Amino acid sequence: MTTASAAPVAAGITRTPRRRSRHHLVRIVVRIVQYVLLAVVAFVSAFPLLWALINSVRPNSEIVAYPPKLIPREFTLEHVRALFELYHFQQYLWNSLFVSAAATLGALVLGTTAAYAMTRFDLPAVRAMSILSLLAYMVPPILVLIPITQFLFSNGWGDNRIALTILYMGIFLPFTIWLLRSYFQGVGLAVEEAAMIDGCSRIGAFLRVVIPQAVPGIVSTGIFTFNATWSEYLFVSSLMTTNSKLTANPAVFLLMGHMGTTSWGLLMSAAVIIVLPVLLLFFIAQRWVVSGISDGSVKG
Repeated sequence: MTTASAAPVAAGITRTPRRRSRHHLVRIVVRIVQYVLLAVVAFVSAFPLLWALINSVRPNSEIVAYPPKLIPREFTLEHVRALFELYHFQQYLWNSLFVSAAATLGALVLGTTAAYAMTRFDLPAVRAMSILSLLAYMVPPILVLIPITQFLFSNGWGDNRIALTILYMGIFLPFTIWLLRSYFQGVGLAVEEAAMIDGCSRIGAFLRVVIPQAVPGIVSTGIFTFNATWSEYLFVSSLMTTNSKLTANPAVFLLMGHMGTTSWGLLMSAAVIIVLPVLLLFFIAQRWVVSGISDGSVKG
């Protein structure tokens, strides 16, 4: 090889490590920018809850002080104590827990069987039910508020927690069906058919083969449904006329009616307490939620 031909080769060899190091540096910068943007989005999203938490543990004199300060100079639990001792907020939390848990459980049981039928049986009735559930899912709940309220009160079912639970079950059932439908579509038919060949009935294969594979989807769907029922305000504020039967969300408005806007710490404490059960539920079932979301996005 001549000297003239060897020079470009040597130049290419020296440029390759530089190009690789430049690409590596670009990747590092892009990764840093991504993490900074994610941190900013996370902070902006979590700041309202953080601000409510801060205001729930400091006196009202500091809350209304100007300019506001992020770090409290004095910590107090008087707001939480007053919330439970004076206003009996635990009763509203129990109402929310009872209604949300019962409605979520009922919607999961009915939604699981309906979603399984939609993915396994190609019958006219099943197809019609699938279309009707989709249409029901697309109807805004506020459109049916007045006729449902009139129907329940005219039949003596107004101001009834059981009727409210059944109503929530019906409202969120289409949502549950269409979430679970994507998970059951991803469960392979081969394993289910093999179980039926080995002697399992259709119900036995459903309970022993399909349900265990769809557990992440069922758990994540249950958490989203529970969150939706826990946060619902429109129907419970319209149907419940007895204050002791209210759930936690309209109870906050009830507190504002009693005391105006004089105790922001009490309101912030109520807001934090309402959010805590949902956050705790998400943290406990985080593994199933992440797995359920990823499986649903791929399989659906």
